[in-house]
Amino acid sequence: MSEQLFQQFLVILGFSLFASVLFRRLRMATIVAYIAVGTVIGPSALSFVDDPARFSLLAEFGVVFLLFTLGLEFNLKKMLAMRFAVFGVGGVQVAVCTAVFALVVFFWGATWQAAILIAGALALSSTAIVTRELVNNRQMHNLHGQLSIGVLLFQDLFAVVFLVLVPVMGQQQEASLLVSLGVAGMNAIVLLALLLAVGKWLLPLVYQEVARTGSEEIFLLSTLVIVLLAAWLTHSFHLSMALGGFVTGMMLGEGPFRYQIQTDIRPFRDILLGLFFVTIGMSLDLSLLLEFWPRILLFTLALVAMKALVVAVSVRVLGFQLQDALSVGFNLAQAGEFGLALMALAMLNNAVPVDEASFISIIAIFSMVISPFLIRHAGAFSRRLVRSEASGARHVPIKLDLEGHVIIGGFGRLGRTLAQFLEQNQVPYIAIETDIDVVEKARRGGSNIVYGNSNNLEILQHCHLSAASLVVLTFKSLEEGKVAISRIRQRHAGIPIVVRCVQQSGFEELVSVGADQVFPELLESSLLISRQVLRILHIDEPEIDRQVEEFRIGLLPESQESRLP
Repeated sequence: MSEQLFQQFLVILGFSLFASVLFRRLRMATIVAYIAVGTVIGPSALSFVDDPARFSLLAEFGVVFLLFTLGLEFNLKKMLAMRFAVFGVGGVQVAVCTAVFALVVFFWGATWQAAILIAGALALSSTAIVTRELVNNRQMHNLHGQLSIGVLLFQDLFAVVFLVLVPVMGQQQEASLLVSLGVAGMNAIVLLALLLAVGKWLLPLVYQEVARTGSEEIFLLSTLVIVLLAAWLTHSFHLSMALGGFVTGMMLGEGPFRYQIQTDIRPFRDILLGLFFVTIGMSLDLSLLLEFWPRILLFTLALVAMKALVVAVSVRVLGFQLQDALSVGFNLAQAGEFGLALMALAMLNNAVPVDEASFISIIAIFSMVISPFLIRHAGAFSRRLVRSEASGARHVPIKLDLEGHVIIGGFGRLGRTLAQFLEQNQVPYIAIETDIDVVEKARRGGSNIVYGNSNNLEILQHCHLSAASLVVLTFKSLEEGKVAISRIRQRHAGIPIVVRCVQQSGFEELVSVGADQVFPELLESSLLISRQVLRILHIDEPEIDRQVEEFRIGLLPESQESRLP
């Protein structure tokens, strides 16, 4: 790496750090911070980075990892459970928005290829902004929140289709375009079959062997190699590298390694994706913003209003209450990161002229800036707009994957026994285990279990920690238990935590970090044996109970019963 390139990379990281902290304080999307950094340090402003193309390959890897994590979250069961929100509401929204925007852009003067790509980009909303705001405002499990998530899932699938279309939309002649589309379609089918075959028969064996090494470094390295290899493979088929990332993630999404992979890959995804948005900012023409800012502001407001209206009407037509329909409209009124990615790829493939792509990208960015405000106040805006409505509107509940469940940390003998009792009483649970052999055997037996470390807060959140009724930690290590309890308490202060403790000496430590009830294993086993011996000696049962309880209370000075709700 040349000294100049290193200096420019350092400038990107330094400005990105400052801007991300500043925008976080202002409660604005970090994506906008990265784009602002790129605009400021790029060729159209300070020119600290004079050739953004130097970083284009690394930036594109950010999109690859973004689509990879999206593929991991592509859960067929979840899609079927939310099929009305995903395919019904999502399908109508995407179809109507794409058609309306394509007509507007085409009559604006764009070619039909550019009109389709621009319309598709504007039809997509920001998964990152919407999900973050819904979580922060505790609206994820509301009806309008679930409808919004369902639409976003369909939009993500829709974006994958454009990953196939973009590389061939730059063809100048219509005949060659049709031929290229046919070739791209055939390549996509062959590649999908190949990757699915590899994912079904080869990748599970690879990850099983890697997991048996017990090395986190090898596990992470194997994931990076697999993702980048898939990206190279799709590129060699003249398709988008991001498509390879999505298909690979989709193959691994149903397996037991999903949450651990998500946790490992996230830092690489976030940094490289941030670099991608910085390069988008570098490609924007600041003079265009300064010269046409009234028109840009007007088009931004028009985009937000038109998209909110189209989404709300689509949801309302499908039978939902007007207030919920308006809330979904406000939630999804912005453009999104996938739209920006499509515009960037369209420019690289000469499918959309640079000035048109820059103009659309600026409008998209402005819509993303005002989006958090709209989402936070969507409920208030909807209530003001809806004065009265007949109660006959249809209300379709959305089934959640997990709610009121028990999270079991560790699936040894104690964890398995607990799971059996929960199943007998129809209590939902999800177990987390680091031993891949245990995970594979339990999954074959029908247990709801994932591979990962219970100490990892992200994996706990993927297991719906916020919706759980109880956490039971069954592993032997005192230090692991303390770490897990403290991290759970950071995110969910009120959830009951029951912990197994091998030595009696660890009782106070576990209670001090937040455990509600601790069971010292050696103490309980010794009391059980003592109880059985006294029974054999014909001591009265009430007397045995009294003595055992007095002994237990004497050793465990704080009553645990009062700590549980």
